[in-house]
Amino acid sequence: MPISTASFGDERDNQYSKYERSDQYDQETMDCSGLSAEKAEALLKKLGGGVVEKYKILEGIGWKATIVPADNGVQVEFNAHDELLEDLLRRFGEMVAKAQG
Repeated sequence: MPISTASFGDERDNQYSKYERSDQYDQETMDCSGLSAEKAEALLKKLGGGVVEKYKILEGIGWKATIVPADNGVQVEFNAHDELLEDLLRRFGEMVAKAQG
């Protein structure tokens, strides 16, 4: 996972370890008709995602998103810690609506 915070060299380094346990992740797919992979990546970066594979996979603390080409745009498959998924979907959905509006 891309590192987005500095290492303090103490117990604070493990603060987010609970969000990296994949057994606590839920999955949800969002259809984004009319959205390109490039634009989806740009929006996911605004949510704090780091690029793992250009125009395909991004990761943030507690979440991962995979951009899948679809007939009329893209689908974004979110794998996120159950405490983050709902907020992540809401914020991404708002950004997509604004970008298409």
